[in-house]
Amino acid sequence: MGGAIIYPEIIGTLAYTVFLVVPAIKEEMAGYAERRAMGEEVGYRLEWNLVINKALEKCLITMDICWDDGNMTVVGFPTKSWKQLAQFTHYKNLLLLPDRGLIDVDTNLISPVAAQEGFLVKGLDKGLKQLANKAANIPPDLNVRGLMTFLCELINLNRKDITNGHFLS
Repeated sequence: MGGAIIYPEIIGTLAYTVFLVVPAIKEEMAGYAERRAMGEEVGYRLEWNLVINKALEKCLITMDICWDDGNMTVVGFPTKSWKQLAQFTHYKNLLLLPDRGLIDVDTNLISPVAAQEGFLVKGLDKGLKQLANKAANIPPDLNVRGLMTFLCELINLNRKDITNGHFLS
């Protein structure tokens, strides 16, 4: 993608994973799907970052996927999607889908084709814990303390184990 920030069309959850539908990555994902189909392992590193506009007192969360071929996919989450994003803390994996058609609208199930066209990103939960730490340590002079407090509360609230009130490790 060359560093451009793209936005998900759909954020959803299944029994054991969360999924994003991001049509802007369809061509890019086709290359990685082809590599996987040929038996090649596709390496990546997942990073969560905060993009802060001090003048506008706004903040964007980015999920940066650094691929083994040197490319980077950056998915952005504006503040209006943070409540959905906080649900990610319940899941270890993310299924990145390039097409809304891979989800059956009647049953809300993922099509079997998604296994070939989508990409499973692991370690989602660990990155969000690091994001909460970054948010907690943002300097006050950036004028986004209220947003950072909101973000930390969302992530930490969703990390609590409902049965015993403890944070999950």
